Amino acid sequence: MRNPEGSTIGEVLSRQAAHRPDKRAFVLLERGERETGSLSFAELDRRARAIARVLQQNELGGQRVILAYPTCLEFVAALFGCFFAGAIAVPAPVASHGNSFDRIRAILADAEAAAVLSLRSIICKERDGPLGITGLQIPDVLCIATDDIPDSGGGQPRHVRSEDLAVLQYTSGSTGTPRGVMITHSNLMHNQRVLTRVLNTGPDDSAVSWLPLYHDMGLVGGVLHSVYAGGLCVLMPPLAFLQMPIRWLKAIHRYRATVSMAPCFAYDLCARRYVPERDGGLDISTWRAAICGGETIRPRLLERFAETFRPAGFDPNALLPGYGLAEATLLATSSPAGSGLATVEVLDSAGEARGEGHAASKRLASCGHAWEEQRVAVVDPDSCVPVPPGQAGEIWLQGASVAAGYWNRSDETRATFQAKLSGEADSGYWLRTGDLGFLSPEGLVVSGRRKEIIVIRGANYDPLDIETEACHSHPSLSSGAAAAFSIDHADGEGLVLALEIERSALKGLDVDVLVSNVVSAVSRRFGLTIYDLVLRSGTLPRTTSGKIQRHLCQELYLAGELGALPSIEHPALGRCRPQAHEVA
Repeated sequence: MRNPEGSTIGEVLSRQAAHRPDKRAFVLLERGERETGSLSFAELDRRARAIARVLQQNELGGQRVILAYPTCLEFVAALFGCFFAGAIAVPAPVASHGNSFDRIRAILADAEAAAVLSLRSIICKERDGPLGITGLQIPDVLCIATDDIPDSGGGQPRHVRSEDLAVLQYTSGSTGTPRGVMITHSNLMHNQRVLTRVLNTGPDDSAVSWLPLYHDMGLVGGVLHSVYAGGLCVLMPPLAFLQMPIRWLKAIHRYRATVSMAPCFAYDLCARRYVPERDGGLDISTWRAAICGGETIRPRLLERFAETFRPAGFDPNALLPGYGLAEATLLATSSPAGSGLATVEVLDSAGEARGEGHAASKRLASCGHAWEEQRVAVVDPDSCVPVPPGQAGEIWLQGASVAAGYWNRSDETRATFQAKLSGEADSGYWLRTGDLGFLSPEGLVVSGRRKEIIVIRGANYDPLDIETEACHSHPSLSSGAAAAFSIDHADGEGLVLALEIERSALKGLDVDVLVSNVVSAVSRRFGLTIYDLVLRSGTLPRTTSGKIQRHLCQELYLAGELGALPSIEHPALGRCRPQAHEVA
């Protein structure tokens, strides 16, 4: 049973439990190294049915149900319990730090949730405890500790139609207010077929994932795809990876994993933290699909990862850039596994294809082609007319993985999910992604986000280009940990750069040299003056998936709340120069 039949992912689990009941489906490495739990397909099916029975008893079928769990096996059981009961699962972050409480409150209110599922240890925390659900102070919401539910007594799953909502996937909010994407059972099943074709996965495959379970890549690409394929999924908390990135690769070694996915920064982090003398004996030669997505893909970082871990058996052809977003369930385009990294030369200013060797060119990764009868178009965002191959425009998507819209946001749903190509009345609705790119012979190339383009003196700049150049200018700056945005000031638009400094570099740091390096690099490459430079010893605001929140950084900067080191006074910064109106 390589490709299990069924109209919903819940039916797929039941079929896996019937065909391979004793096969391990999930393993948990609670601290990233030692096994602390596991579930076979039969055990998962039994746990999910028991949870579904309680949900049905509380008449939660068709209702939104918050899943507030850390990385644990109980999350997986609760997720499938919702599927079996016909409830709409709403994954939400739970962490012992950061702003996860504020996010859960916002999700509870926006989703109009009828219940919260979590662990007894979390629900029963003191009101001021770090994980206390009681501390949310949300009235009239039923809280159910699923680990108190015995395995016995599971009933028959409720009949669920393929067009019914399965998940409200809240977007990470990198470019705006988080919104609940309405994903149907049909969307999930179609995207699983896409993943299966791209990865060629089956019961003999195993995956390792440290990605958050409430994020689309960790949820759809990790948990759900492992069940669909019938393979093993090894889970570890994101913090375990961030504390020691080599744990990810050691788990791939230990479980002979064939598939694993992560954003680009994770591959870079592994390469930078790897110490061969300390981490020797690593063998990741079984890893045949190293999927990279979730943020702009930097070919140089992936190439450095491949070169660093070539002695550990890593095959560069395993690198698999892909393009996707929650509004398309997960994966939209990709090359087939084993294709390796393909790059295209583009002009910085336009993001359009150019021949190699152009003076102002840079390399971007190809994200392959659409699968399973999905369509990709690159469109002029103003005229809504498709542009020729090689010309940049907004990426539009069409197909069975495109979600049903945003929860309770009819205007935004019409604007984003119901776009029409100009002059093609019969082409159906398209999803406007807000991402920029172009079509090349190698496939779709993503060059940036339309909403984040910086416009100064009538010229467009991709913030990622500026951030990358700045971070490379001084060894004390964290790679990829930067936010470039523009603000209005007395003389017009000004460029602001917020940068993270490596904590180990703070002692003895010569700030004047750092500022001079950054200013010179940005001026030399783009001809821009930096209006203000913000240095932070802590991390910049990020989304749940690790992306820098540029818009939030901008808002905090304007409010004077970005939390910088002491204000920098340097004559090279526009803020410190006499303004034009003062000179006159």
